[in-house]
Amino acid sequence: MGLFNRNKNICEDCKERLETFEDLISHARRVHHRTILKCTGCGKQFIHEKDRLHHARQEHENKVKSRYR
Repeated sequence: MGLFNRNKNICEDCKERLETFEDLISHARRVHHRTILKCTGCGKQFIHEKDRLHHARQEHENKVKSRYR
């Protein structure tokens, strides 16, 4: 299981519940010294590389493909 539960904004490392996903990102950076990854296309932040890659494939590749249809 991952370190963070995005759906409930709960840090699975220390079980702290946060108000928003943005608060969870800030908590991960500040308390657990996690590197936060940003999408180069839109700047959205992610805790795990696999989530960033999935986002990029789903959001940005589909937008590019739709331009050529």
